[in-house]
This record gives sequence, C-alpha cells and structure tokens, in this order.
Amino acid sequence: MEFKIRILLAAVLVYFSNNVIYSQEVELSKASIDQLERGYGMFIHFGLNTFNEIEWSKGDLPPSSYNPTELDCDQWVRTAKEAGFRYVILITKHHDGFCLWDSKYTDYDVASSPVKTDVVSEVAKACKKYGIKLGLYYSLWDRHEPSYKDTKKYLKYMKNQLTELMTNYGEICELWFDGGWGKKDEEWNLPEVYKYVKKMQPNCLITVNHTIGWHENRSKVKNPTDFEKGDPIRYFPVDFRIKDPNLAKWDDPKYYEYDDELHYLPFEHTICISDRWNWFQKKNVLAARPLDELESLFYWCTANNNVMIINIPPDNTGKIRTNERLRILALADRLGIRGGETELPSGPINKTFNQKITASSAKEKHPAKYANDTSLETYWVANDTLADLEIEFDSPTVFDRVGLFEKGDMKSLGDGFSKIRTFKIKAYELHYMYKGVWDVLYIGDSIGACKIINLPEAITAEKIKLKITQADKNLAISHVEVSLKASGVKRTLKNIVLKNE
Repeated sequence: MEFKIRILLAAVLVYFSNNVIYSQEVELSKASIDQLERGYGMFIHFGLNTFNEIEWSKGDLPPSSYNPTELDCDQWVRTAKEAGFRYVILITKHHDGFCLWDSKYTDYDVASSPVKTDVVSEVAKACKKYGIKLGLYYSLWDRHEPSYKDTKKYLKYMKNQLTELMTNYGEICELWFDGGWGKKDEEWNLPEVYKYVKKMQPNCLITVNHTIGWHENRSKVKNPTDFEKGDPIRYFPVDFRIKDPNLAKWDDPKYYEYDDELHYLPFEHTICISDRWNWFQKKNVLAARPLDELESLFYWCTANNNVMIINIPPDNTGKIRTNERLRILALADRLGIRGGETELPSGPINKTFNQKITASSAKEKHPAKYANDTSLETYWVANDTLADLEIEFDSPTVFDRVGLFEKGDMKSLGDGFSKIRTFKIKAYELHYMYKGVWDVLYIGDSIGACKIINLPEAITAEKIKLKITQADKNLAISHVEVSLKASGVKRTLKNIVLKNE
C-alpha cells in the first residue's frame, strides 16, 4: 500500500547512529512541540475507587463513600512541581461515571458527596500557582449514566460535560479519552467530539487509549512492542498515541495510517509509582518502585521524541503518601530536575543494542536476543537455574555503567489490576573479556526490577558476560545495557520544526 505524507519531509533516509533514531524532518504545531518539550508529567487517579479498594467499579458505589478527610489538591501539584514534572493529568471521570467536579448534568459527582470540593477547580488553581500545565482524563465508557446506551443522547451528555471541563478551568494542554472498548469505535463520533473540543481549546492535544490497531482489524488493540510504521490508527483524529501501561520500543516508529495518509504521532508512556501496579490508591501503604528502575524507565520513555507520565495517586485522606512523595523526589534529585527549572536529561547511550548475544540455555519462545533488543517487554528465559548470557561487541567498547533488568513473575492481587512481582536471581557475577582475557568486574546478589551499577573507572571490553550463580527456575532477563555515564547529553527534540500555521 502506498501512503501520502501529510507532514513535511526534508529528508527520506532513516538510519541508526549511536542508538539514536534519525528520520525525516517533521513539521509539528506549537502545541505538539510544547508537549514534547514538557516530556514528563504526573497522572492523578482519585475518585470513588480510592475509597472502596477497587480499580474499576460498576457505577453503583454510593457518592457517600467518597469522603477524603484531609483533601489537599495543593499538595498534589506542589509535589509535582518539586519533583520536576511539567504538567499533571487529572482523572475527572473514570469508568464508574463519578465526576470530580459539580456537573450540571449528573448527580453522581462530588456535589452529592460529604466533601463537595470541586477537585478540578482546586487542581487548576494549584497548577496556575506553581506554573505547570493542566491536562485532563475523561472516560468515554460510563457505567452509571442512564443515557449511555443511547448513542445520540450520550454524545450530547459528553459534549455538555466536556464544555464544562473545557470552559471553566483555564487552559487545558491535553485531553485523554479512555474506555473506547465500551462501544463500537464509530459509535463514539470522535471526529465530531475532536472538533468540538478544539473549538473551545485549540491548543489542547487529544488522544484515545489503545490508539493503534492491526491492518487486518483496525479495532483490535496493538501493543507498542509490535508497532510498525504505517500501522492503522484505530481512533481518528488524535494528536498522539497511548497504550497504558506498556512501553514503546527504543526505536519506536512514529508514522501511522488513516485513510491512506501517514501521521506523525509521538507516544506518551504511563507507569505507576507503586510497585504493585495499582492506579488508584489502596488503604494499606504499598511499596514504591525501586529508584534504579524509575531512573532507567525515565530515560527509556522520554527518548526518541516520546513522553513519560508517572501515576502518583492520593490516598483516602486526600493526600499523596509520604513514601511515594519521597521516592519521586529522590528520582528528581538523581535526574537533576528538582523544582522543574532545569531541562530534562537524556540517558547515556546504550552500547548493547543488537550486538551478538548467546546464552547457555534458553526457552524457545524467549531466546537470548530478547535481552538486548530494542524492547523492554521481551525477555530471555533460561532453562536452568545456573545460566550465562554473553554479549560480543563489534569492536572494543568502553563503559562505566551497567544496567540489568530482570523480568519478574507477575501475580494478581485480586482486584483485576494490582500485581506483585517476584524475582528469581539470588546471586550473579559480571565478567568482561579484553585482549582475550576474562576478568570479573562485579559480584552481586539480587537484581530485582532493575540494577544500575556505576563503576568508579571505565572498562574496555570485547565481550561481557552475565553469569547467574544462584536463582530459582526460569529466571528471566529483559535487558542488559552498558554505557558511559558522560555520554548522556541535554535532551533535545530531533528533526522537529515548527509548522507555519
């Protein structure tokens, strides 16, 4: 199939150099460039689910159960500012239909609860106070609203509520739609909704979760690991792609098709601060993700003109929990972005991508090559509890930083979303070969989700080997990377120019 290119192409060559993707020069609107320059945002999941130990409720929980005792929206946004986030995205209405503002069109909202504070208004005020942008999330799927089953009536309901959200709270930088699986794609009348929102907020970028489909079935959800240039856009028009909580490939393609035309769509990643992968906060205090993992994911998710959002949900008091606040501040300190005044950094250049790799054993569906390909969602699985993974470089390679990503087993915690990860590696060694001689550079115990090893001096190697010396059965590694810390440079947009509007 041949495609027409809607965006300006100043060059046609696509190639790899130092693991950075160079492609056609692209004209984007100022709003789209602003999104890429923001690069880093905070999701805020808060609502009825927060008070009922559930991720997706059915729209039948009583508004009386929404009862934050110390609601502090200023603390949410202050935390975002201190942690270096450039914007927040607030859940205004999740799939249950409960609204965090006093909507004229439903009584299933905060106005019918014990705490009638307009949360959208308070977050908007705090964003203005701290100088960061405001984005909103609005679920298409509504499990409470009576008109939902009538396409025309519900479209009117949505447009009425979107009018409230787009006209009462100042500038909105992004609008997320979610829950599109609740009806047939075309029943949402999204082209009409898109135009309607743009008339009120011309600079608001709009997207729909599960943005990309398959050629053989546009409505079948495609995951980022499988994205290829020219894949069909499931919902159109949109300004960028989302598919939570998946991770795009390092060489994430940007061009996607609708009506035989290609459109440039950056990817906005979303992950949870919680190590239990919950979006809404639970009553018990849960562990936060390890700092090494958060740092590595930041570099991965903001590379290649993409964006990262971390969900930090307030608890049932109405505040962000101290352990999660401290963890996200620690990440800001490590990245050097505390307070949000400095530019976002880019990560050190990974030198293992697609180098020759072999393993002492491997499951057929999880070969060694999955430990240094361009996806964090593929992984090598060993047949044995003791196993080696060896990478041979094309030429002698200098590095002083090693990153190891272990793939843990995922066990559901019973609410449909929350999971606990268990890891199998108990002891390991890192070896390197130079001029034909092997030596040991590091000995460690557990790896966990991610282990960053910063060496006090650089190593030159022709090969490196990860040697697992103690582990449980079916140990798995999703990525091994080596780099020079000094190779990280200021994050810049690549091949993007301002569209003459």
